[in-house]
Amino acid sequence: MTDGYAAEVAGGATPTDVTAWLRWRGWRQTGRLGDVASRWKSDRHTVVVPLLVEAPDFGLRWAEMLRSLSAAAGTDEAGVVLAITKSGSDITELRAVGARSIDDSMPLHDAQTLIAEAHRALLASANAAIQPRSYFGHSIPERARDYSRQVRMGQTRRGSYIIPIISRIPILAAEDADDEPLFAGDFSLPFARLAMLRFAQGLTTLGEMAYGESVPGRREMNEAVDAGVSYELCDAVAKTLRTESIDELDVSFTWAERLPAPGAPARVGIEQEAVPVIQRMSEYLKGERIVGTQTIVGYVKALLRGEDDENGKVTVRAVDNDKARDITMRLDPDSYDVAVHANNERKLVSVTGELERDPGGTPRFLSVAEVRLLEPPDPGLPIE
Repeated sequence: MTDGYAAEVAGGATPTDVTAWLRWRGWRQTGRLGDVASRWKSDRHTVVVPLLVEAPDFGLRWAEMLRSLSAAAGTDEAGVVLAITKSGSDITELRAVGARSIDDSMPLHDAQTLIAEAHRALLASANAAIQPRSYFGHSIPERARDYSRQVRMGQTRRGSYIIPIISRIPILAAEDADDEPLFAGDFSLPFARLAMLRFAQGLTTLGEMAYGESVPGRREMNEAVDAGVSYELCDAVAKTLRTESIDELDVSFTWAERLPAPGAPARVGIEQEAVPVIQRMSEYLKGERIVGTQTIVGYVKALLRGEDDENGKVTVRAVDNDKARDITMRLDPDSYDVAVHANNERKLVSVTGELERDPGGTPRFLSVAEVRLLEPPDPGLPIE
């Protein structure tokens, strides 16, 4: 198989996407040949899914699989790939509305601005998923850059100019058996979902503040950072709406079927008249050092407190950037007691506070605002 074909498969539906889609639709795995292929069966159909992308005949087997699935689904092969992609991807539709010069086309210069600022806003949202801040400047972690490179732009839609932005949601798995409970619940979200949630929540919060009854104050803008609002997000929206042809941004979100997002934003619209308020917000956020809070969920792995000490050091094992990691923190006596109880009862614990990473990417809490137990107890958690 050529490198180009491998890249095409990786950019669209992957073998993991296919097997997850089949399982979600009620198919059963009835056989497996190591890492090479797996056999799946529905009530009336059987299909073999090739798994080894590096295999010389992968392209041929992939095409055979698509033909079998299209026959089973009663659609063409492109329809099957689209269904699989939508099932495993968050899709944002960015609609540029303009009364004067936007229909099925728009001025090239404004289209360039729309795409460039959409990319910039997504990069800021990925940054906010790592650590919400009011201003990022040139401080862009490689993880955020990787995400912005992986997000894809779909074919533009007819009507007002609509750009689909496709963010594939990977299926996470534990590398160690002790960490499997962390990946079994719905609290450990893939980084790609966290970044898109920040994008949706940030835009929604920005829209609510821009159309509020009064101009947002310092407190409201500081709190908005927790939702993913930043100077970069504000500036990207303002620059897009200052183009000659774009009067309004209408953004809709469709969340991956295999990972529901109850309560997540579905749609937000921001018009050109909101630009002055958004600009004032961006200027304030750029001039302040505001770091938002984050919440992790995991199990207590280690406890350390001297006999004469009030505060103690705690290590919580949690999913961070799609991997299970040890996250350390210093806790006051009350919070430390909660951690001890969680460890004794094998309960998950949530920790909210200011999280930072050292140059090597290792996370730790600089300060902790809240520690609480999560119910019910999980018998699958490892005992230290």
